[in-house]
Amino acid sequence: MRWVGIDEAGYGPNLGPMVMTAVVAESTGPDDDEAGSRRSLDFWGDLAATVDRAGGDPDRLWVDDSKAIWRGGKGRDRLELACLAAVHAARRELPGCLGELIAVLGAGTLVDVELAPWIEADNEGMSRPLVSSRATLVQSLARRPFVPTVAAWRIAAVASVVVGPAQFNDGLTVHGSKAAVHYLAFDRLLQLIWERAADGERTFVLGDKHGGRHFYLQSLYQSFPEAWIDRGPEGPDLSQYTIRENGRKIEVRLVPRADQSDGLVALASMVSKAVRELWMDVFNAYWHARVPELRPTAGYPTDAARFRRAIEPVALAQGHDPALWWRIK
Repeated sequence: MRWVGIDEAGYGPNLGPMVMTAVVAESTGPDDDEAGSRRSLDFWGDLAATVDRAGGDPDRLWVDDSKAIWRGGKGRDRLELACLAAVHAARRELPGCLGELIAVLGAGTLVDVELAPWIEADNEGMSRPLVSSRATLVQSLARRPFVPTVAAWRIAAVASVVVGPAQFNDGLTVHGSKAAVHYLAFDRLLQLIWERAADGERTFVLGDKHGGRHFYLQSLYQSFPEAWIDRGPEGPDLSQYTIRENGRKIEVRLVPRADQSDGLVALASMVSKAVRELWMDVFNAYWHARVPELRPTAGYPTDAARFRRAIEPVALAQGHDPALWWRIK
């Protein structure tokens, strides 16, 4: 059995990337009849000894909708701790810097994610720590927070797609809509899951609705031209599809606010948000060094306009075309 949660961060801003992540969990024991029919894990129940939801036991790792974790300027460390703990659970390695994190998530290089232009020459290795307290991270990992004590499953993979501003704009030019750019990122993750499903394990994918969209069949036909696709319900509460070909099968369900009801989707939202905010740290630091009074930005429309007005004269003087750093939608 395999369960997958997918979610993104950064669909709405004008600055910075959109990041989409898939968190994959797999059963580690024989599937009984009850497990074989489950479309989702009891994530918080299975990990109750080490994981809690936002606002819960402060000594446990919090996993929830990223907006519930990091709010009012607080919770950044919890966001990054969960991200790194998920990567460690899947790969048994711990990235020491942002470049390494991007690589182990399968998102490519600093050039691929469009960070290279904003990295100072003396910081090429991106050696800044990913969390403010490495000791806290090590202590948290020692508890093996994502290893259930009773249920037989494990986090098997964490993968992200990072769509930088220039790539986002290129997608808008070619495909005409933000929804299409969003789906392209989703498709890249879905293809990775499809490859994994070649082992014949029954695979359930759960993700958040794409901007309120309800109909995905035509897009899935383009993604899987050789597969048979069964369409289930399509509506505000659920869009469901089963994709099958040559012994492999995945069920895809898209529901509103999935990151509030499913632990794997919530964890995917936290990884996506952590990567995006680390990306924005680099971008903000670059421009603060050139416009010293400049306040950092999260990149969302109203504040992004303020930030653009402040940096654009310097950007143009340095040859940084706005099309490379300003998302047009």
